[in-house]
Amino acid sequence: MIFRNVKLGVMVPCLLAIVIDVFGYGLVYPIMTAIFTNPSNSLVSSLHSETLRNFFMGLSYMLYPLGMLFGASFMGDLSDHFGRKKVIALCMGGICLSFILMGFGVIASSLSILLIGRALSGLMAGSQPIAQAAISDLSAPETKALNMSMITFVICIGLVLGPLLGGVFSDASLFAGFGFDTPFFIAAALSGIAALWILLSFKETFVLSKKKPLSLFRPIEVFVDAFRHQQVRALVVIFLLMQVGFGLYFQTILIQIKQLFNYTSLYLGLFTGFMGLYFAFGTLVIIPLALKKWNISHMAIAALILTGAFQLWGGANQYEALSWILAFPIALFDIIAYAMLMTTFSNAATKEEQGWVMGIFGATVAISFALVGLSTNLLQIIETQGLIIGGGVLLILSGVGMAWYQRAK
Repeated sequence: MIFRNVKLGVMVPCLLAIVIDVFGYGLVYPIMTAIFTNPSNSLVSSLHSETLRNFFMGLSYMLYPLGMLFGASFMGDLSDHFGRKKVIALCMGGICLSFILMGFGVIASSLSILLIGRALSGLMAGSQPIAQAAISDLSAPETKALNMSMITFVICIGLVLGPLLGGVFSDASLFAGFGFDTPFFIAAALSGIAALWILLSFKETFVLSKKKPLSLFRPIEVFVDAFRHQQVRALVVIFLLMQVGFGLYFQTILIQIKQLFNYTSLYLGLFTGFMGLYFAFGTLVIIPLALKKWNISHMAIAALILTGAFQLWGGANQYEALSWILAFPIALFDIIAYAMLMTTFSNAATKEEQGWVMGIFGATVAISFALVGLSTNLLQIIETQGLIIGGGVLLILSGVGMAWYQRAK
């Protein structure tokens, strides 16, 4: 039985918090791409050059992972002081406020309010690791692996729902009342419901034994420690190459298909949502089957190189149907590589160091996507094809690095 030894009163609010946390990340991609690639949109009409619009589009992408880098680690420490319940509810309330700000930013044609809301959303994105910790707190040793693996599936649901919600409810051609503000207010309502549900029904899972010091600079401190650990240092570089490489595809492919095929936010959302389905298929079907035949390292190396190879093809592609077809192997092999590298990170540390090493893993994800956000400034120089192909090269280098790491180990 799924989630054995975890009470429903703990499980369901935690899962809802994780879904909202994840879809809050993916929700904005079809919306921001549609806004910033349309010079006549009132939000960007004052930005008279394409270079300036690309800069602010990259900033809108970058603010979330940059905020998450500091917010997630700080919120995790805060939950060790005040308990999981209060901090998850705080995160949900903060995300609710961030969506309201983004919605009003669209209505008021205020780019600054929109970006402030986006940054706040990242700062409040600490509920996912805390919710995972809450489920872990109450899981028995024999059911912990199953319970934690189901969290990965819930994350995939968020990756599907976010872009779909953003794409469908922002398309005025489906319903006259829809606009770019609509998905933000719907997401705000869901976040508010989650905050109230957690406050009313969530049973605290954490028992304080010893308070950890609070520090806003924890991500920096974590990386300083990481680079003193030889295996973890090598894995950080490999994983950084992988995440930046795939991030260049995930972000830039929407810009590319918008330019090539004149897609609306609806089709951009559908495209990203389908990628979420491919992630879920890889997680639920392919990874369990592959692990019966191959070891983690070999799967990671193969998946990294295959993701890079298909991404090189995707960057050079000009055909609409092929763009959708190539998204399948790219997403599939990426999620396999991601899961295998996450496991490799965990195996590089002792049982007592798991929180520390997973913190490094999460911080690397945040830094990677913050760097990817800056890449929009290169669009006028190397265009979308160059960015996607460059990402494919980084993925192949990551695979080569993983092969070296395995041999050295």
